[in-house]
Amino acid sequence: MFLTVWWAVVIVLLALPFAAWLINIVAAPASNDMCRSFSGHEVCVSSIRRSARSYWEYRTVVNIDGVKQPLELYNCRDRTRILASDGTIVPFLTGKTGDWVCQLTTPTRSKEIRERGEITIR
Repeated sequence: MFLTVWWAVVIVLLALPFAAWLINIVAAPASNDMCRSFSGHEVCVSSIRRSARSYWEYRTVVNIDGVKQPLELYNCRDRTRILASDGTIVPFLTGKTGDWVCQLTTPTRSKEIRERGEITIR
């Protein structure tokens, strides 16, 4: 009798973190910070993955007005996007989706960090 109660307690304690994680996933509200409006169209990033070999390239799937677009490779260094289906290279247009995707992936700098240190000469 004692061992069965002990095992029940162990199982409950092991299941609590999984249950908390599951509740957070199910009850999480949709994030709108990955969506933006361009020329009257709502553009949302469905998935974004950085290339392991070339850190300036991102494999991205976007939704335009709720319609999922094919996978594209965004090259933030050369400011181009490459269609995965046929390899067509399309340059970024100023102030459009390509610039926005690249801005999403750049880390924000702390305001406490100074660009240059102060040097005093005696």
